[in-house]
Amino acid sequence: MVPKRALKNVILTTLLWLASMGIPSAQNNFKDIVLLNSYHPTFKWTADITRGVLQELPPEENYRVFVEYMDSKRFQSDDYLKGLNKLFSKKYDSINIDGVILSDNNALDFFLKYGNEIWGNVPVSFCGINNIHEYSLDTSKFRGVDEKINIDSTLSIIHVLQPNLEELIVVSDSTHSGQIFSNQFAGATKRHTWLNYRFLHADSPEQLSSELQAICTSNKAIYLLSLYINRDGFPREMLEEAPLIIDNCKVPVYSNWDFLFNNFIVGGVVIRGIHQGREAASIMKETLNGTYCRPWLTHGREILALDYRQTNRNGLNFNSLTPPGILLNKPENPFQRFKQEIIIIISVLSFLVIVIIVLLRVLNQKKKAEKELAYSESRLELALDGANEGLWDVDFINGEVFLSHRFARLLKYNNPNKIGFNTTNYKNFFHPDDHQQVSEAFQMHKGGLATVFRCEARLINNRDQYVWFSVHGKITERDLNREPLRMVGTITEIQSQKEFENQLRDAKEKAEESDRLKSAFLANMSHEIRTPMNAILGFTDLILNDLLDKNERYQYLRVIKNSGENLLNIINDIIDISKIESGQLKIKDEKFDLHMVLQNIKNIAESLLVQKDKKIRFLLSPGSRKEVFTIVTDQYRLHQLLLNLVTNAIKFTTHGTIEAGYTIRDEKTLVFFVKDTGHGIAPKYKNIIFERFRQVDETPVRKFGGTGLGLAITKSLITMMKGDIWFNSEPGKGSEFYFSLPCEFNQ
Repeated sequence: MVPKRALKNVILTTLLWLASMGIPSAQNNFKDIVLLNSYHPTFKWTADITRGVLQELPPEENYRVFVEYMDSKRFQSDDYLKGLNKLFSKKYDSINIDGVILSDNNALDFFLKYGNEIWGNVPVSFCGINNIHEYSLDTSKFRGVDEKINIDSTLSIIHVLQPNLEELIVVSDSTHSGQIFSNQFAGATKRHTWLNYRFLHADSPEQLSSELQAICTSNKAIYLLSLYINRDGFPREMLEEAPLIIDNCKVPVYSNWDFLFNNFIVGGVVIRGIHQGREAASIMKETLNGTYCRPWLTHGREILALDYRQTNRNGLNFNSLTPPGILLNKPENPFQRFKQEIIIIISVLSFLVIVIIVLLRVLNQKKKAEKELAYSESRLELALDGANEGLWDVDFINGEVFLSHRFARLLKYNNPNKIGFNTTNYKNFFHPDDHQQVSEAFQMHKGGLATVFRCEARLINNRDQYVWFSVHGKITERDLNREPLRMVGTITEIQSQKEFENQLRDAKEKAEESDRLKSAFLANMSHEIRTPMNAILGFTDLILNDLLDKNERYQYLRVIKNSGENLLNIINDIIDISKIESGQLKIKDEKFDLHMVLQNIKNIAESLLVQKDKKIRFLLSPGSRKEVFTIVTDQYRLHQLLLNLVTNAIKFTTHGTIEAGYTIRDEKTLVFFVKDTGHGIAPKYKNIIFERFRQVDETPVRKFGGTGLGLAITKSLITMMKGDIWFNSEPGKGSEFYFSLPCEFNQ
């Protein structure tokens, strides 16, 4: 005989060899599979199929399942399906799918129309398909499990349970599935000559309730094939429609769907969504592994199941069935069900009682000694609590650190033992920037250069936040070599103090920066005001000269007019920023034609380009092809926003193009843009260009004029209009400014 130990070693060696040779790398052999469900995720049948697929194709076996829901019980239009095609095409554009699993007919129809375009020529498995033989499928590519319900066996069960049945009411609906099931039922009745039945097609809740009340009497039964009634454009689940039948007809209800067992149907030969899903996934697994050797269409698993409560309620004798099948909701005797567990619990409790009695005697003796010690420690703890200080005690010999409860609470822990602080990992609790100063403070105290250990450092708490503490301590015991054996100290939280210091420092820096910016702004403003004023006064003096001819006077008057307009723009900017700061500026919404505003902007821009003699093309790009595009917002402020951005673009562009326009983001939002091919904005200025008084060029001699208020006003106005502004820019390539505005419009 082979010794057991030697046999175990052989088995273990073999398993390790197989593991190293036969198991593929999880990182390089993932199989990506799409599960395309016809219906929505809360639909019980679909949820069960999905659960079955995921159980059969777990990530541990190198499967990645992408679950998609078509929601086709509620949405079935061609445009919706085309939209799904676009969505899936975009979503799976860069993913190589190894296979597709389809659940129910709508998913199969969708795949036959769009599948190769989206996922390519991949193997397909399916489940939940009615009348699969009506499809012309390539059986080398399409394999699956059928969903044909076993009406014949269910009728036999009804005959056994209700041998004197007067009439069977067959309830179905007008859906495609309902029509298929109705045809299957009609075909299954041919060998049941005993059966007297009538069809009841449910078109509306009222119609179904009325007809059930009229025909439903004792000694009848209902066979429920399908019940999806349109309510406000959408059907509900069959189980949600159960009250329509229960409230209007007190007779047994039979069906072939397992999800109707929730206190509704008596039972039948049912199929389960989870079985369908697992079988379809198993077919896909075998196909991908090259081990599939079954027919292309597999018969779905079915089970005979009855609800114990429903059979009792309707007075049916389930014991007469052969075979009896599965009996759901049958009550069990608690003692019989948990007999073994109860015996174990009683034995354990008896043993525990004996142990507790012994421990109580031991603990009673310890309590007296511990009480005195606890009283002494509590006084110290109370004193430290009153001072809001935590106590720490370091044992350098054993590498252990004692921390008080106050210490733990300061670090947001309920128990100091959960902190895990010791002499080897203490650096993990201090901020990396504070390691050096903590080490230096300890070395100074250890070397005798400081009588106590004292430092301020940041410690991380249980919420992953660094908090400032003042740490004090002293070495209380040393060995013969003056090496520390024990060190005791306290910590005090100083977060508020540090925050106050930081606030003072930030306030000082902001005040200095504000003072500098305002000085630069005033200097710039004096220059901007002086320039047009000098032009106005200078050319006014020249006009007063009688020696000028008419053309010269006209040119000088044009200069005076332009200078006056520039001065007025500066004053308007100052007034706008003052109104914004004081909260007096109001947004007034009105209805107007956006395209007319854009055309006005274009006219002004082209006029400015002519005045500045710039050879730049100005383009308009409206987001709508309508000749008149009416929106509701503040027309004056929108015009001001666009003009600010366009004049900025003209100022900083010397050649190329300037483009202005808008796009429609959604039903209530427009995104406006102004693009130019100008100088662009350096990355270091991107965070400040929207600040008041800020300019990219703040040197005394500037190439471009301006007050530095234009973009600040623009951002403030957009914020007041509940929009947002952003930009993209690269030096030498130009800038693109965008801002979004919520407004009403009709597409």
